[in-house]
Amino acid sequence: MRIQNSLRNMITAVMQIVVTIILRFIAQSYFIHILGLKYQGLNGLFSSIIGMLGIAELGLGTAILFNMYEYIAKRDIETIKSLLKFYQRCYQAIAGFVIIFGLALMPFLHVFVNMSSINENVYVIYLLFLADSAFSYLLIYKQSILIAHQKKHLINLADLAYTIIYNLGQIALLILTHNYILILLLVLFLRLAENIMISRVADRRYPYIKDKNVQLLDKKIARRLIKQMKGQAFHVIGGFVVFGTDNMIISSFLGLTVMGLYSNYLLITNTLNSFLLQVVGSVTPSVGDLLTEKNSKENFKVHQHLTFICFWLYSFSAIGIYIVTQPFIELWLGKNYLLSGGVLLVVALNFYVQGMRSPMTVFQQAAGIFYENRFVPVAEAITNLIASIVLIKYLGLAGVLLGTIICTMILYGYSFPKYTFVPIFKKKVSVYVIEQLSYLFIFALLFISTVVVSHFLDVSNVWGNFILKIVICLIIPNALLILLFRKSREFRYFRSLVNGLFSKNNS
Repeated sequence: MRIQNSLRNMITAVMQIVVTIILRFIAQSYFIHILGLKYQGLNGLFSSIIGMLGIAELGLGTAILFNMYEYIAKRDIETIKSLLKFYQRCYQAIAGFVIIFGLALMPFLHVFVNMSSINENVYVIYLLFLADSAFSYLLIYKQSILIAHQKKHLINLADLAYTIIYNLGQIALLILTHNYILILLLVLFLRLAENIMISRVADRRYPYIKDKNVQLLDKKIARRLIKQMKGQAFHVIGGFVVFGTDNMIISSFLGLTVMGLYSNYLLITNTLNSFLLQVVGSVTPSVGDLLTEKNSKENFKVHQHLTFICFWLYSFSAIGIYIVTQPFIELWLGKNYLLSGGVLLVVALNFYVQGMRSPMTVFQQAAGIFYENRFVPVAEAITNLIASIVLIKYLGLAGVLLGTIICTMILYGYSFPKYTFVPIFKKKVSVYVIEQLSYLFIFALLFISTVVVSHFLDVSNVWGNFILKIVICLIIPNALLILLFRKSREFRYFRSLVNGLFSKNNS
C-alpha cells in the first residue's frame, strides 16, 4: 500500500506538472508580449515580498504533519482532531499577521519599484497579492489530513483544475482587456474555490474532522509542537532569506527589466523543479511512515535509493537546462530575451546543488529534525545575504545565484551529516562525504562530456539546433549513467520503479 500510494501521488503530480508546463509557457508568452518585462518583474518581486510574510507560518504545517503520522498509525482520532483544531486556530492568527504586516510594508514599496513604470496602481496590485496569501491560510489546514494519509493525489487533481482554468482565463483576459488587475482578481477567486473544494473532499473522506466536540491538545504534544516550531522558525526564516530575497536584491540593484528577463529562466527552472519535487515529495509521507518503524538499516537503504533517483533526475535536468534553455528561449520569445552564458551556467549549477538537498531534506522533515539544527539556517541566511550583495556588484545577476550556492555548502558540509545522516542511519560522516563527492564528480563528468559533444554538434537553423540539443541531452548523460550504474542495486531499484509505473498505467 505504501508503494501504491507513492506511485498514485507521483502519477497525478506528473499529470499536473505536464499540463502546467504547457499552459504556463503559453500564458507567459502572451503576458510578456502584451504587458512587458516590467510587469513580469513586478510579478516576481511581489511574490517574493508576500513569501517573506509567509515566514509567519514558522513551519507549523511541517511540524503538525510530522506529529500526525504517529497518531494516524495509532488510529488516535481524538488527537488528530485536536491537532487539526490547533492548526486551524494558528492559521487564523497567521492570516491576521500577514494582513497587518503586509499593510505596514506598503509605504516602503517605492524602494523596490519605480512607480511611474507601471500603468496600474501598484498599491492595488500589491493588495491583491496580499489578499490571495492571507485568505489561503483560512482553509489550507485541512490539506494536512490528506497528505498524512498519503492522498496527495487528490490535492494534485485540484491543483490541476486550478492551473487549467487560471491559465486559460489569464490568456483570455490578456487578449480582451490587457488588464493586469483583472488577472489578479481571477487568481484570488480561483484560489478560494480550490481551497474550499479540497476542504470539502477532506470532510467527506474523514467526517470526524467536522466534529465540534474537540478536546484541547494534550499539553505534552503541545510542548513538543512548540519546540519543533521554534526550531522550524529558524529554518523557515533562513530558507526565505536564502531563496526568497534573490528577487528583491535583483530588483533593487538591477531593476525590474532584468528581473523580468530572469523570470523567464526562473519559469523554466521552477517548473522543472516543481515536477521533480513532486516526484520526490510523493514518497515523503511513506518516509514518515517508514521512520516510525525505527529500522536504521532499512532507512539507509531507502536513502540510497532516493539519493540515486535525485542524482539521476537533477544531474540530467541541470545539463539540459544549460544546453537547451538558450535555443528554447530564442524560439519562445526571441534573442532579445536571452541572458549571458555565464549566468546560465550558474543557474544550471544552482539547480543541481539545490536538487541534491532533496533526499536529506525529505528525511529531516519526516523525522521532525527542526530544533537540533535550528541555528544552521541562520548562518546559511547571513552567508547568502552578504555573499549575494557583495557578488552582485562584481558579477551582476550571476553573483546573486553564486551566493546561494556558497551558503548551501554549510548544509552539505555541516548540518546534514551531523543532524540528519548520522542520527537516522547510524553511519559515519565519512560515508556521507564519500557519497556526495562521488556524485559530484560523476555530475562534472556528465556535464563536461555533454557540453563538449553539444559544442561540436551545432547547426545554424534555430529549430534544428533546438531539436539537436534535446537529442544530445537525452542520449549522452543518460547513456553514461546507465553505463556507470547498470550493475548497482540503486539502478535496479530505479528501473523496477519505472517498469512498475508503466505496467500499472497499461493495466
